[in-house]
This record gives sequence, structure tokens and C-alpha cells, in this order.
Amino acid sequence: MREDLMQRAKDTLLKNLYQVKLNGQNYQRTVPSKEFYVHQWNWDSATHAMGLVYFDERRAVDELLSLISGQWKNGLIAQITFNPNEEKYFPGPEFWGTEKFATGEILTSGITQPPLLGISLLHLYQTIKDIDLKKELVIKVLPAVIKYHEFLKNFRDPEDSGLLTVVHPWESGTDNSTRWDEPLANISLEDIPDAVKILVNKYRSDDKLGNSKHRPGLTDYYKYMYLVHLFSKWGWDNNKIVKESPFVVKDVLFNSLWCRANFALAELLEQEGRRDESATFLKMAQKTQKSLLDLWDDKSGLYTDLDVSNGKRIRIKENTVATFLPIWAGAYNKSILDSLIDRLKDPKQYWSAFPVPTTSLNNSKFELTRYWRGPTWPITNLFVIEGLGKLGPEYQALKMELLSRTFKMIEDNGFYEYFDPINGGARPDKRNTLSLGFGSFSWTSAIYIYLSNKYKET
Repeated sequence: MREDLMQRAKDTLLKNLYQVKLNGQNYQRTVPSKEFYVHQWNWDSATHAMGLVYFDERRAVDELLSLISGQWKNGLIAQITFNPNEEKYFPGPEFWGTEKFATGEILTSGITQPPLLGISLLHLYQTIKDIDLKKELVIKVLPAVIKYHEFLKNFRDPEDSGLLTVVHPWESGTDNSTRWDEPLANISLEDIPDAVKILVNKYRSDDKLGNSKHRPGLTDYYKYMYLVHLFSKWGWDNNKIVKESPFVVKDVLFNSLWCRANFALAELLEQEGRRDESATFLKMAQKTQKSLLDLWDDKSGLYTDLDVSNGKRIRIKENTVATFLPIWAGAYNKSILDSLIDRLKDPKQYWSAFPVPTTSLNNSKFELTRYWRGPTWPITNLFVIEGLGKLGPEYQALKMELLSRTFKMIEDNGFYEYFDPINGGARPDKRNTLSLGFGSFSWTSAIYIYLSNKYKET
């Protein structure tokens, strides 16, 4: 750990502070990057809090308080909580049709993101030294997180399978992953109204503020916004969305975090002496563990997502980083673990100079610089590191090597959104200021702080 970089990480989180007054109340929230992501994102903020807690406990708690501020009455904590009068990011609040679900002045999108929030809450609960702040977490944040988990269970697992459904690639957090190529093929471009395409052509901004060669393609964006168009037309009726959306998937990454988050809530509630509630979330976590094992496919040697749209049940056999996430959830046996570790250590697949690429190097769809189709992301590295950390001593050297390479990648380049898995760079063409993703990135900073503190003595 370099002290100068640690200070830069803290400075980045301080710089990306966004203070806003809504409904007569002041909120402190951290935007991912002021270059483009000028609102509050669900799983980003959960990560921000996990770093902030090591140097500003008040800010860490405020981050979660701000995140839950726009919670819908049905329990949804949205993908985005919007800051007012910000126009860099598309689609902004005017494109979602969620106004009737707003909490006063607080507008949000209508979908969610991977449920990292419960994991973040437990980390803050166990790390914070200020007794009053810890009480504030239990009194204000915990009930909102429980309500959020109830929303996810009730609306995204109506069949009680133990596995949640995602209804939009943005909900997965891995927007343009190769995993979503087949499910998105359910949407024909001919079915998308011209008005939706015109909207994207007119207002899309990520490919103008960033390098278009690094961003999701135009066809992807037509389909992303078509789904938003459909859901808005259906009045954000979650039952209808899950039943009729052309994109409905049981996502391995999402469900691995869901499993861990329920274990986290069970642990927190147990420590609070609320044993009956703890047992409920423990049972949910264990059910998801077993259901994740059912997603293992012996033939491909992968954990597979399931396309369950319109009554289908089709395995999605894409070799991506998501296949390692069930390790953190504890959803494996010895044979599966051996297979996954061999895959992770294979230099032709994942053990590049700067692992772990989000798509296997030998996947025909691998793209070195295009968002979730190849680059190494610190957030998914964190998940793999945490999974390895829960294994036996024979796996700890591998964990530490991945940790070391993750640190070097960041230390050599700075706090970017994602990195080149081959050379570790964030600026593949030094003559071009357009980097891999956006710079001064908050969750890369938070992850550096979190991992440095958690593993400083190992």
C-alpha cells in the first residue's frame, strides 16, 4: 500500500462528493465520476461507503442514507437516484416515467442493480467505531435494506426458486456483457418504435463524452431504451414486467451477491439479537446457494445464467468473470472449485498480466477495450478476491497475487473505471486523452482503500 496513493484515493472520494437539498433535507452522496456519472448509483454507492468508512465514518453512513432516500413504497432501491439539473448523463429522470413513484423531490430510475447494499451495511456495522453512528445504521438503514430484500424476493422470485430475475442488462451491472447477447436477441430492431431510436440518436451522450469504441454499441442502446419504454408504458408493474419482458434472466453474478447479502443481513441481525429475523435471511441465503449449484453446467464447465423470458429456460453458456462469483457465495463442491481455479489460473483465459478480464481471453467475443466485454474491472476483482479469501490456506497465495496485480494496475495508472487486462493500462493510446472509461472514478478509489485496509496484515 502506497501512502501517497491512499491519499489520492481519499481525495478522489472527497472531490466526487455531491451535496444536495431535497424535501428540505441535506444529502451527501458520492457520484461515480464528475466526467459523466453525475448521479448516485446503487451498487457504486454501496462500494463507496465500504471505502469511506475507513477515514470518514459520518460520510459512509450519509452515503447509505442518501441511497435509501428515494426508496419506493414497494421497497425498490433504484439503480439511479438522480441529482437535480444535471444533464451530462443519458437517460436522465425525464426519460423514465417514474414520477408517480418519487419520494417528494427525489426522482429515481425504475430498475435496480446488484444487491451489494446488504454486504456494505454489514461492513459498516462491523467497522464503525462511533456507537451513535452504528445505532443510526440499525435504526435508519437496516429497515430500508430489509424492505429492499423483501421487494427483491417478492417481485423477482415469484416462483420461490431461490434465484432472482433481472429484467434489464443495466440491472446486472455488467451492461454489455457477452452474457446478454442471446437474451437481447429476443428483441428485434424492427419491433423498436422509431421514436425510441430517435431519442437515443438525439440524446445519447456516453459515446460522445467517452470513446465510442469503448462503449456499448448503438444497437445495444436502442434495446436498452426500448426496455425502459416498455416498462414505463406498463406503469412499472413489476409483476407484468417479469412476466412479459423480452429480457428476463437469472443472473449468476446478481444472485451470488444476493446470496452473500442475505448471509450479511443474517449476521447483522444475529449480532443485534434479532434471531428469528436472522434465521429468515439465513434460510434465504442457503436456498440461493443450492439454486446456484443448479446453474453449474458440467459440459461447459461454467456457471450459466438462465434466459427465462416468456416461459423459456435456456442456459447462457458464456465464459465470463461471472462464473467465479459463486465461490464468494459458497456455492460449489470440490470438483467445481478445482475446475474454476484451473480456469482462473489459465493464461489463455483469465490469468493475463493484469487479471481478471471480464470476458475470457479466448472467448470469440472478447474485446480488449469495450466496457464489460474484456477489460479488467476493480469491482469484479474485489468479488473474486473476496471469494478466494473464504477458501482454505492453499488458495491464499493466489488471492494475494491477484490483490498485488490489482494494486499495481491502479498504482501505475490512477483511478480509472476499468483497465486493459494485457498491459494493465487505462490509456491504451497515450496520444489520446480518452481513457478506458472515465477518470477520477470513485469506486476504484473506494476499492483501493477497502482492500488495502482489509488485507494490510496478510
